[in-house]
Amino acid sequence: MTSTKRSITLTPSWKAFFWQYALGILLTPVLIGIYILWRTRKTHASIRYKISDQKITVVDGHISQNIDLVDIRKAISGETQFGVGPVTIRTSGREIELVGLENPAQIARSIEKAVEAELKRLEAQKQTKPRETKYGPGEMDRLDYLTGLWQQGLISNEDFDKEQQKFKKD
Repeated sequence: MTSTKRSITLTPSWKAFFWQYALGILLTPVLIGIYILWRTRKTHASIRYKISDQKITVVDGHISQNIDLVDIRKAISGETQFGVGPVTIRTSGREIELVGLENPAQIARSIEKAVEAELKRLEAQKQTKPRETKYGPGEMDRLDYLTGLWQQGLISNEDFDKEQQKFKKD
């Protein structure tokens, strides 16, 4: 069974950093505003959220955190300002906030649907049984060797049938 892994990368909206940008613009004549703008832009550009079929990767600067979808207990959208808000992901051991996402309620619902789908996939995978082989390890090689001897005429038909019966399972 082949599976194609799908993923999407989200970045925070500039609206999440509105007040920092506004402060930087207001303080530009004092020169500290340039530093505030630079720092805000650097922070804004360093945050990424990669959501795939099996996990969520949160990258914040040089720090990267992975959350398996099966570990997620709840995804909650926070209050929005300018149409942008956080999504809080709760696992059994920690809580991570994805900041600055547009339509956080929709993203939280999508994450919860992805968690349900991953749990169903894992359950279906547990229920599938491996196929039983007809022959034990090494028996196919011995049967091929026997067939080669028979085809070359080195053993008779009766000997071939007699030896072949040893490989058949009931």
